[in-house]
Amino acid sequence: MSGRLPDCWKEHVLTRKNILLISFDDAVAPWPYKTVFNEPLRTPNLDRLCEISTAFHAAYAQAPICGPSRASMMTTLMPHETGILDNEVYAFDRFSPQSIWTYLLNSGGYYCSSGGKVHHGYRPLKPENHDVIYSDGRKKFQDDMGLPKELRKRSKAFGGFRRGWGTPDGTDDDFYYDAKSADSAIKFLTDYDGDQPFYREVGFFSPHVPCATPARFKRMYDASNLRRPQEWNGHVPENDYIASTFPENEDFRSEQYWQDSIRNYFSAYSHGDYHFGRVMDALKNSRHAQNTIVVVVSDHGFHLGNRNLFRKTTLWEQSLRVPFIIFDPENPVGQEIHDPVALIDLGPTVLDFAGISPAGRRHGRSLRPFLSGKRDAGRAVPSFYKNHVSIRKGDYRIIRYDDGSFQLFNVETDFWQLRDLGTQHEQFAPMYQALKECSADCGFDFQNAVSAAADPAAGGSALQSP
Repeated sequence: MSGRLPDCWKEHVLTRKNILLISFDDAVAPWPYKTVFNEPLRTPNLDRLCEISTAFHAAYAQAPICGPSRASMMTTLMPHETGILDNEVYAFDRFSPQSIWTYLLNSGGYYCSSGGKVHHGYRPLKPENHDVIYSDGRKKFQDDMGLPKELRKRSKAFGGFRRGWGTPDGTDDDFYYDAKSADSAIKFLTDYDGDQPFYREVGFFSPHVPCATPARFKRMYDASNLRRPQEWNGHVPENDYIASTFPENEDFRSEQYWQDSIRNYFSAYSHGDYHFGRVMDALKNSRHAQNTIVVVVSDHGFHLGNRNLFRKTTLWEQSLRVPFIIFDPENPVGQEIHDPVALIDLGPTVLDFAGISPAGRRHGRSLRPFLSGKRDAGRAVPSFYKNHVSIRKGDYRIIRYDDGSFQLFNVETDFWQLRDLGTQHEQFAPMYQALKECSADCGFDFQNAVSAAADPAAGGSALQSP
């Protein structure tokens, strides 16, 4: 495999570590789900990594939907700055491949290798974009959005959302996107012997719906043991606007349908974790084991039944909170960080490990100092969806909807955000000010987005608690 350097570069470049980026799709931050539904989420390989890594338990996407989130994550720009506000726009129709921080790795001496979904879409990037960012060829893996008819005929429907297909064990395991992505990564880790440090992406489909897996992953979970949290109270439409903007998934009124759907999602997460484990075993057994940083993220989270929602695209915690794990072989110590951080921190963190300075104006910050004890509990982390905006700061989340209404939650005592604290709460004013300042810093036109009638300083009535 290529990756040879001129002799004059070798002394500088060979001191830098390799970087392995693992990206899951629609994956909730797993830690709360180990206990919350009675039947635990099983991710043994992620668990083992966390024992020797820094796990950020309050990491947030900047958009609760794939395309905008991934574009933000890879450019360290906010969604309104990239112009990617939905999944319909091809990112590189809005910005150049030179805008991606991976380009800085490539031009800075790294051998950059693609492999699976990191940018939005399951197809590889167009050649004119891919070849600017990556050092090797494009790779195409078939997505799992639907089972071929012949495979469905010999599979079992386990019930719940999209029927929860389980394919015959062993004979059809190689059908899946994650199997192909993992195989590609394993081959790379085994074969790469270049002089350049490498940056390698591994994009997984799991646990994205329809949550089809080999049947053994469905059988890992007893759906009848799953229990909804006692504080849930079905759909919670605080006002007509929220009810119409985030309508409930009515099928989730059924206990069994919810149980089967959660079993399917958990099984898909475990399926992705299995292939993640294969990649980690390959790294451990390779020549790169002692010189490779591993970073694990997801593009956004997912509602698993709270408010009778089974979806993304909200600015509540479940749709925004993601796994974010960093392993440094020089510091193999397990620790949990509960200070808010952001997916836009991914690029600055990777570049910091690579010894490369970010170019131009970017948001985000390197999380590398957190591995050595740094903390920042007071940071405001913003997220956007269309014209809605929210921040997580301290124990609280404030959301400003595009109709001018607000919600305020204590996410430490009210994880499911079932109790809006209202505009009269003592924390509303400081959180509102922090939201305005953060929005301005992000280039979001807060004053035009919120009319004078909705601004507390103007005494507007639109700020009444929903």
